[in-house]
Amino acid sequence: MYYTGRLEVFNENFLVADQKLTYALMHCNPQSESNLRKILKFLIPVKLSIGVLPRRTLLEKYNLLEYADIVTSLRRGDLRLLKQALDRHEDQLLKCGVYLVLEKLELQVYRRLVKKIHIIQREKEPSKAHQIKLEVLVKTLQWLGITMDVDEVECIMACLIYKNLIKGYFAHKSKVLVLSKQDPFPKLNGKPV
Repeated sequence: MYYTGRLEVFNENFLVADQKLTYALMHCNPQSESNLRKILKFLIPVKLSIGVLPRRTLLEKYNLLEYADIVTSLRRGDLRLLKQALDRHEDQLLKCGVYLVLEKLELQVYRRLVKKIHIIQREKEPSKAHQIKLEVLVKTLQWLGITMDVDEVECIMACLIYKNLIKGYFAHKSKVLVLSKQDPFPKLNGKPV
């Protein structure tokens, strides 16, 4: 199950990979920490791609701290931290074969960032909480050290809407992302991004 789960990771069939690698983990001898670690090296990126974040204690227990900053970036919506973590551990993640899987988590980080902006805006102006100016997103990304113009941000937001990571639409004239008033951030529920 471990090897067929790995194959499913390479084929980007994350739901099947999750099932197979979880089965391998559950049926692995608990005394064999090296085997558990090998399984987790693939299972953690799969779980991250379907929206399940591991606890830091798990990462520490099996010495998988290369995933710690990636998990933190997903929790915070910190794109800069994700890029730094991927750069720092690039060789190790490429050897393991999970670098591209982790690189695709960028959309989840953007989603989290938009969600945080939405929460802050809801506290400041509850009546306009569902309207996020693209310029606010551009300034937030600049604060994170990422230079993008409004068109690039609009493209990323369109991708988030298309992949059903956020619900909403664009008001092009006013350059505003209008989020759904009901459930603007649907739960991933194990769906791969």
